[in-house]
Amino acid sequence: MLNVVLILLLVALACPLAASVIPLALPAAGQRLAPVPLELTVPDLKGSYTIPYIQSDTDLRVRVVFPPGGPTRARLILIMGDQPIAERDATPADPDITIEGLHPAEYRLRLGGLGEGDQIVCSATWRQFAVGTIIGAIGDSITEGYHGHGFWRDDLNLRADMFPPEAVSKDGRNFPQYSPTTAWHRPDINCFQSWMTDLNNLLTQKWDQPFFIANEGYGGISTGATLNTMRNDKGWQARMKLLRPQVWLIHLGVNDERAKVPAADVGRNLEAIVSLLIQDYGAEPHRIVVARPCYDYAEGAEAILKGYIAEIDALVARRGLRPGPDFFAAYAVERAKWYGDDPVHPNIAGMEYMAQLWAEAIGTAALR
Repeated sequence: MLNVVLILLLVALACPLAASVIPLALPAAGQRLAPVPLELTVPDLKGSYTIPYIQSDTDLRVRVVFPPGGPTRARLILIMGDQPIAERDATPADPDITIEGLHPAEYRLRLGGLGEGDQIVCSATWRQFAVGTIIGAIGDSITEGYHGHGFWRDDLNLRADMFPPEAVSKDGRNFPQYSPTTAWHRPDINCFQSWMTDLNNLLTQKWDQPFFIANEGYGGISTGATLNTMRNDKGWQARMKLLRPQVWLIHLGVNDERAKVPAADVGRNLEAIVSLLIQDYGAEPHRIVVARPCYDYAEGAEAILKGYIAEIDALVARRGLRPGPDFFAAYAVERAKWYGDDPVHPNIAGMEYMAQLWAEAIGTAALR
């Protein structure tokens, strides 16, 4: 009962840029429950994914749920490592608790019911409450994960323990996500690991704080279709308002190139995407990281992509964005190493390289 799965969608939709309220159930008198993970469940295009809880907000907001006939006062203790660093009391008449200004780290939450003389008469502990950096990765099939490690799962309510340990980040937060377009190309796969697992590990090691990267890649999508999704897709909007990413990664352009979309149109679409992230999701320009598109070995692609790169560079300079990786230059050499026979999708080695390039480009955008 107390292995709490937090689906905070309604709270997030009502107040998209404030910390979500975490409901914690106080156990009945006499119960002292062993620690359990605090979790966050995110509804996806199909099914969901459940990860150890993380939020970008630096304020902890808890609502204590009191059991009928149980204690009428509760004490929440916030613990970092082995040290209590804050405590707050709550009552049924005033069940909400706020602890402000937390540093990025992993914490534990201990909730106890108080009896006579402030004696603890019941308690429960939740571990893996994290304040850290949530990243939204917007892109096409290269972000979705083609041609990296792929998996089939009948149950698409995904968790880390459904995948091999090497496909899961060390903190258990990043693992293969549902891949919405594989049915058309790889019907034996419905989840891709992509480069998020490696990127999580690289960033966590470099900056010593928790991370989660949400894979919002969709195969075949263009800049215009991405903009339409962001404006009109209620599911996409709900996921982003629930997660509230602090850093945004944008990697688009190859599908526009294949459709020969004029460079000026791509530039306008990307500018509209950036404006929407700033206006609707509180994105800070220097934490929007825009990559140059991957090199495409298809005939005629190079000249078109160079036009897009000029638009991207001008947009980054004009709006004060952070320059992303130069995937065009990185993959214009050693095709057999990074792509294999494919003209534009990185292979497994190319995915690992992509994670390294993203980690270098993100840099201090990950810091508060």
